[in-house]
Amino acid sequence: RESFEVSPNAGWADPLATYFAQDRIFSGHGMFPPPLLKDKPIQIALDLNQWVRFDQPGVYRVTVTSHRVADLHNIGNWEQNTLQSNVIELHIIAASPEWQEATLKVIVSNLVREKPEFQGAMSDLRYLATAAGIDEMTKGIHFGDAYDITYESSLGLMGLPDSMRDVAIQSMTRRLAEPDYPISGTFFSTMSMLHVAPGSNKESTRQQRQSFDPQFWQTVFSSVSKKVGPARATTLQTLLTLGRNMSTPEVKSQMASLLSAAFLDLDNRSQIDDLRQHWDTLRPNEMLATLRTLAKLPRLDDGFLGPYSRDNLKSVAFKRWYELDPAGARGEILAEIGTAKPELSAQALQFIPPEPLPEFESIWADAFVASTHQLDERVLGSLLVRFGSGAATSRMIAKLNEPPRDFSCDSHVLALAYLVKFSQDDARPLLKRQMAGGDKNCEGGFFRWIAEHATGTVLNEVADEALNDANPRTVTDAIQYLTLYGTKADQKFIWERYVKWNQDWSGKVEALDHPEGGPFADYSNVQEGELLGVGLIGNQGWLADPAMISRVVGMCVGKDVCERFKSVLPNANSPYWVSVPDTTTPLGIDASQLYSVAQYAVASRALLDAKVSQFPPGTKFVLSASSPSTDEQQKLEDEVRAIFKKYGMTLEKQTF
Repeated sequence: RESFEVSPNAGWADPLATYFAQDRIFSGHGMFPPPLLKDKPIQIALDLNQWVRFDQPGVYRVTVTSHRVADLHNIGNWEQNTLQSNVIELHIIAASPEWQEATLKVIVSNLVREKPEFQGAMSDLRYLATAAGIDEMTKGIHFGDAYDITYESSLGLMGLPDSMRDVAIQSMTRRLAEPDYPISGTFFSTMSMLHVAPGSNKESTRQQRQSFDPQFWQTVFSSVSKKVGPARATTLQTLLTLGRNMSTPEVKSQMASLLSAAFLDLDNRSQIDDLRQHWDTLRPNEMLATLRTLAKLPRLDDGFLGPYSRDNLKSVAFKRWYELDPAGARGEILAEIGTAKPELSAQALQFIPPEPLPEFESIWADAFVASTHQLDERVLGSLLVRFGSGAATSRMIAKLNEPPRDFSCDSHVLALAYLVKFSQDDARPLLKRQMAGGDKNCEGGFFRWIAEHATGTVLNEVADEALNDANPRTVTDAIQYLTLYGTKADQKFIWERYVKWNQDWSGKVEALDHPEGGPFADYSNVQEGELLGVGLIGNQGWLADPAMISRVVGMCVGKDVCERFKSVLPNANSPYWVSVPDTTTPLGIDASQLYSVAQYAVASRALLDAKVSQFPPGTKFVLSASSPSTDEQQKLEDEVRAIFKKYGMTLEKQTF
């Protein structure tokens, strides 16, 4: 957003020039800020020290160029959207030791997150550049809850004057021997950058770090014996994450044994990552007691459903326990879910067969109908759908007939999923009623949310009708559902809607491509056209032959819509590319993993089998090599390869 010009050219430097010369990728949320519609000027405070480090006393002249303000109607013109400041004259004087000491005392007293002075104190510490200040930064660099302290400390150390780099290295080296000091990934990468010669370019930096990192890995590994408790666990986790430097089988064996022993001292995120990504490295037989402890952790009613939630930790712990001891794990699972307040959702138990559990169905159904708690409804409803038998149909209808309330979409979705699976005749009118009721809680995902739990002919039929709904969000939801779960019978309905959409926008291309509102414009009409076309040429229910693809592309209206279709076409040519889910990726409670075959996104293993069967025998496919090389991933790939072989096709692994 800003750049700074400084004169004279000597006596100062960009403190992070070498760091950014690595040409790393940084990303943000990508959203435009709201327009400035205020009468008063907007003030933004910046630390010049982030861009300019003054190494010598003197008089400097600074000019600021900013691209922060832009014309909404000319947002992409970088050159014209430029503001330049007046010249700012700065008189830099040498810092006395007394001033530095007094300043550090004030900084340390304010390094308390609750204090309003905290952020300013953290910035001041970053730029103080004294030996005592460096010690404060190396103390704060290990990763914990205080991510801002870690991040600022790392940048402060990497941005030090050349004369202070050895002081920083010595301070960090002393930390290695401290028993309670954890060595984090940030610590490791910061130390690595401190050993890069200032002014190095991208390639030189890569080579220097490539030479330094394995040696430092061994140094950190040697320090593990001095560490205790969580500090040892975190240090081991850092070494495991940087495991490419594990040089010998003996070191790998020691790492596995040490990490298994320290596993319960790790944070939840590291535990989940290790059980998914590094299971091959751990010693499974030594982990059984640890897995039992993690699996029996009480459920946290904190509303957090992300990939690193307690539910996910329990799920992956049970999964690994089930692999080692199926009978023991199954017994504990049944004990946890066989109550009116079960600990685990069906999504957390996808690794066990979906057998009916009639002994629990009435317990879950009674609790589900009585509950008004959203998270309880999610867990109970998911278990009813996955492990039910159809005996609770009347209770699901009763749940759907309850008076409306806030946040009731989850319970409605799960009750309808149960009916879609076990009683489609009951489901049909209730699906239509739900859709016609205009429940704002369910807009935009109604069909796809049901499909996460159950699919059936009745759901496709109602989705076909929804393609002509007056609510555009309902229409796009129906298209997306039918693309993933469509059958040959749905093709006619999607095609008719696509023809109608093209007729509606024919002759209105300018309004379609450039709706009013600039970056805040409504592009839902473009999205609908794109989804309809992709729903025809990338549908689960049929192979799109060249004639169909030609018709879809030939009819397209609008630059964005046509470009979207053209971007799909390379995937529709042989040899066809295939990708499989990444087994190491942690999933949220409602997440699913997709396969892909040619231009088709495939929502499950069963649907993959159905999609592959549509191709003619002898078709050649290439499996993308982007997946991790774990035993579990290899097993998945072998199972997928068997599907292709069953239908007389070959699936070769990508080679480089």
